[in-house]
Amino acid sequence: MDELQEHISETTQAVPPQRAANTEPMSFVERHNIHPFLFAIATLIIIFVLYQVGGGLIVFFATGTGSVTPGNVQLVRLLTMAGQIFFLFVPTIWFARLFSRRTHELFSLRMPSVQESLLALAALFSLQRVCEAYMFFQDKIPVPKLLQDFLDPLKKMMENLTAVLIHSDSLPELFFVILVVAIVPAIAEELLFRGLIQHTFNKIMPPVAAAMLTGIIFGLYHVNPFELVPLVGLGIFFGILRYRSQSLVVPMAAHFINNVLAVLAGYFGMANDTMLETVQFTPAVSTVLFEFLIFGILFVWSFLIYLRVTRSVCAEKNVL
Repeated sequence: MDELQEHISETTQAVPPQRAANTEPMSFVERHNIHPFLFAIATLIIIFVLYQVGGGLIVFFATGTGSVTPGNVQLVRLLTMAGQIFFLFVPTIWFARLFSRRTHELFSLRMPSVQESLLALAALFSLQRVCEAYMFFQDKIPVPKLLQDFLDPLKKMMENLTAVLIHSDSLPELFFVILVVAIVPAIAEELLFRGLIQHTFNKIMPPVAAAMLTGIIFGLYHVNPFELVPLVGLGIFFGILRYRSQSLVVPMAAHFINNVLAVLAGYFGMANDTMLETVQFTPAVSTVLFEFLIFGILFVWSFLIYLRVTRSVCAEKNVL
């Protein structure tokens, strides 16, 4: 009996600890003991260079000038969508496989309840209006004339670029714009940020901190200083949705709705040039301030109820 026990002990020791507990093969990051934060930053830098720099150069050489005009806008949209697929979506899936073999944990697609979905939607609509009101007040912040003379042309250029990209004159063109501006980004960007990056940060910090850090990076990633605060706010909101729902379905849907409303508003002539504005509102300061307060209260109210409703989801996953 003693010899049998000794043989079993030797056999167990001969098997690596990770294989004895789990026969699933280790990922590249696990085998090389790479710190999650370093992996996330390296991933973001590589994908940023691929998408923003590489994609920008492709558009520049394809158009000859890099500018977007009604004459070449369809080509730019096509190249933009291709860039989102090959420089965002594909690298994200590849890096996710490097980080973990359990990609179902990174890209969870749990379907939310109807109540959960409606509350997230109500919070999104309220947050959009808060962002619009904020943009109104941001434009009224005085800046030195020298800086204003530099920023105004840059802002106008970015607004014109967005206006041309989301403008459509027919239903087929509208559907193509929705595909390029709303559907593909909602999938590719959420897989990257709320899927891979936020999950990676979750390994080294609390879930809310991971959602906030990911949201800040999400805002910076868009390289739009004029809408940085609203973009960061939306990014953090999407991150909290990801954490509380334990699924990418809710932030993907919120991201899609946020973008598609801007496209539809442009199609029906209801929007300004910014991606975040869906309606024209009166420039009266008192009216916008009232809107900011009312929708801010509605956002807090709906979001607090959403947090309460999703408490059971987090408790089930043991991530409270």
